Amino acid sequence: EVVSLSPKTLMESDRYVCEICNQGFQRDQNLQMHRRRHKVPWKLLKRATPEVRKRVYVCPEPSCLHHDPCHALGDLVGIKKHFRR
Repeated sequence: EVVSLSPKTLMESDRYVCEICNQGFQRDQNLQMHRRRHKVPWKLLKRATPEVRKRVYVCPEPSCLHHDPCHALGDLVGIKKHFRR
């Protein structure tokens, strides 16, 4: 699955997003504490199906090597760091 994010989204400082309410956090530990507020058991947050889709992120800059899905980066934090540089 190829994900293309807007430059505005890539410049945001929130790296971890709650799947339930889409609130963003800078640290994974803050997200874990936030999840407790929803009072949803951790097992329900995990995917029920074992199907795992590989997700890659492309750079929004057309002249960049990483704009091509063949050279996309594998994680959200990596593409955000790349775009900021």
